Amino acid sequence: MKKLLLIALGLVSFDVNADPTYDATRGALQNNSALCGYGYNPNCSSGSRSAPPPKKIIYHDVLVPSKFGALAVSVKAGHIAGSLNHNSLAEAKREAVKHCQQGSRNTPCKAITWVRNGCLAAAKGKVKNNLFILADAAGPQGTVEQEALQKCSNRGATECEIIMPEGCSLPQLQ
Repeated sequence: MKKLLLIALGLVSFDVNADPTYDATRGALQNNSALCGYGYNPNCSSGSRSAPPPKKIIYHDVLVPSKFGALAVSVKAGHIAGSLNHNSLAEAKREAVKHCQQGSRNTPCKAITWVRNGCLAAAKGKVKNNLFILADAAGPQGTVEQEALQKCSNRGATECEIIMPEGCSLPQLQ
């Protein structure tokens, strides 16, 4: 009987130390900034794309599926194309490559950037010997065209201009 009572008290003591308000994302390891580069720290505020946003977001108290977009380019033909508002990243990349190949007379195309619940844009500029440089950007609505132009000029190009205006893949209430 004493052993049974001792076992019962031992089991009850396990529950006494449990904190129902404990948040594992705010522990010592999760707040260690040295772990930001490895994607283990959800509290990092870096611009890293290693930790994508959740697959579904809550918008006005409604769970809404994410939307994806992608850009693809044919270097051989100098053609760029995009796709927006797809339900998966694979579908967005596949459609971007398909549109690119149609517009570049079936030359090989490659997906160069993508976004989840955000926007895409691309710019081109001239460098020495009139070669063109391509700069793409993905991010929040209203920022990507300026970012693409900035990337273009940062790469040493002049006469940078938008060749793919901002296009957004944003969750929609249905």
